[in-house]
Amino acid sequence: MLFIHNALKRINVYLPYTNSWIMLAASVPVALATGTLFVYSVYNTQLADKCNLDASQTANLNISATLGTALGGLLSGVVTDKYGTQMPILFSCLTISLGYRWVYMLYMMPGAPYILIQLLVAMFLVGLGSVSGYFSCLKAIVLEFPNFRSSAQSVTIASFAISSLLYSTISSKLFNGDTGRFLYFLHVSCGLMLFIGFLFIRVEGHHDKVQSEETEPLLTSEESPAPITLRPSVTRLKALGIKETLESPIFWYHYAMFAIMQGLGQMYIYSVGYVLKAVHYAYSKEETATSDPSLQSLQVLHVSLIAIFSFVGRLSSGPQSDYLVRVLKSQRHWIVILGTSLMLAGHLLNTMPLLQITNDLHKANIILSVVSCLIGYAYGFSFASFPAIVADLFNMKNYSFIWGVMYTSTTFGLTSMTKVFGAVYDWQSNDWDAELGKYVCAKGSGCYRLTFEITSGLCVLVIVLMLGYIRYSRAI
Repeated sequence: MLFIHNALKRINVYLPYTNSWIMLAASVPVALATGTLFVYSVYNTQLADKCNLDASQTANLNISATLGTALGGLLSGVVTDKYGTQMPILFSCLTISLGYRWVYMLYMMPGAPYILIQLLVAMFLVGLGSVSGYFSCLKAIVLEFPNFRSSAQSVTIASFAISSLLYSTISSKLFNGDTGRFLYFLHVSCGLMLFIGFLFIRVEGHHDKVQSEETEPLLTSEESPAPITLRPSVTRLKALGIKETLESPIFWYHYAMFAIMQGLGQMYIYSVGYVLKAVHYAYSKEETATSDPSLQSLQVLHVSLIAIFSFVGRLSSGPQSDYLVRVLKSQRHWIVILGTSLMLAGHLLNTMPLLQITNDLHKANIILSVVSCLIGYAYGFSFASFPAIVADLFNMKNYSFIWGVMYTSTTFGLTSMTKVFGAVYDWQSNDWDAELGKYVCAKGSGCYRLTFEITSGLCVLVIVLMLGYIRYSRAI
């Protein structure tokens, strides 16, 4: 590691000039490239059909990518805190590009041996690289904009969210749904954009820089009429080292909340293709079915809606979070409660029996579009608050590592919820389709209703636990 770090320092002499604003601008293409992990919903059903994967096996690809993000978050956290941002971004460039190249090759050769294992490894590489570059960007922005961390971070975080919209539009407009060409485009474009980040996002020797800011509240500015005073409990947490932080019950409390929140949002994002497939199939068998939209067009629409509203949610979360802290002298946890309440509304709507409400796919799609908008906004709004919450509570010197550990919770939340979704979906897939030559689920929203009844209960649990934490933190 030290050898690579020293080699990069020698190379940096020949790289273009950079500063805080250039780094912020360069974080946008990095976030766009690393955010392609969520474009999976655009091509997952086509990949599954081409490679003969069922819903549970497709869910395993999600889990493999998520395991990659968990490991990538830990490794990049250690490397970023010790050696700076360039090494993780270069690693991200290589792994994401290789991962998409591998998926492309398997898609073009569906008869390859051990194809499921190869796909699992390829998606693991994509997940591994997705957080390595992204987390390094977040650390760089936190350090370069110490007085406006949350607002500056919202640009990078929002770009990460809008990635799926950009790429789903490219898939639809430029490649006309040609999954093979689209996967190759992912391989090339992600590598190029991450290389831009490698050239310009260069942060060195940040430990000393952070040291003097440890007791400063997040997002105080020179223009603030009065500085925000940290509670004694927070001051104690910010003085803890890595070992003491990982032993803190408050850390693990937030770890559990983040796991559930990530699972609630990402499960829908990864599984929306199967939600649409179930509804589209059920309505296509209705006698009243006429000029129904294609499944591919519905997938692109919903991925776009999720991306747009996740983008808006992430972008709006920062200023509102700052307002809570600086003006209302309150906690950022209220952002999580508001976001989870919106998430609850979206999950409850997904329990509606669509076939009983309307026999028109267009009208059913309107309801599903509202669901995608609600869940997309709620996910982005809630997620964007967590990096700032971590920076508020814990030692900034070890920010990347602590945030990386926190992000591993995604694995448990998403794994459990996608497993539930896949199991429920496969359990309901007991209708034989002679034309397709396999069992399918012809129950429409009944294919996944039970899953969203369970997740609605989890939304309520998060709201109650967050309210409990706010009350507890005020008392100490």
